[in-house]
Amino acid sequence: MSVVEVVILLLHPLFSLIVIYWMYKQYSHRKNRRELRGQQAIDARESHEQVGEKLYRSALGVIAIGFIVNFSFGWFDGEGYLSLFPSALHGWFGVVGIIVLTITVRKGRLVKKQRESGQKYALELQRHGRASDVMMVLIVLHAFLGFIYLFQLLIK
Repeated sequence: MSVVEVVILLLHPLFSLIVIYWMYKQYSHRKNRRELRGQQAIDARESHEQVGEKLYRSALGVIAIGFIVNFSFGWFDGEGYLSLFPSALHGWFGVVGIIVLTITVRKGRLVKKQRESGQKYALELQRHGRASDVMMVLIVLHAFLGFIYLFQLLIK
């Protein structure tokens, strides 16, 4: 494998590490928000909402990079259009992860909408938090599987 191929292959994991760290910081808002009051709580919540939207777009970008790299390597190895589909457990966990992330973001948007319209939002806030719990577990599993999968690809 050439140096250029290795660099291209490492794009997804390197950007993923940044997004994972960012997600962890975003996840810590859940614990920190209980300690904040008044304007600090409002500012932290607004920041959490804005960062969440940026984080979602960034995660979609990292996933797109992963699919493009996987497709490119598969295409040049003669797999054809089948390389559009994940070929390892890591890839399928990624698909499940983006579904759970989308659910988490949609629940967060619903919480904001309900809060701003004066409706009760505690149940949706709890669902948003539970979805983020599932997301964090999936991130750990996905990263571990990705680490193993990366070694398999580099050995080829």
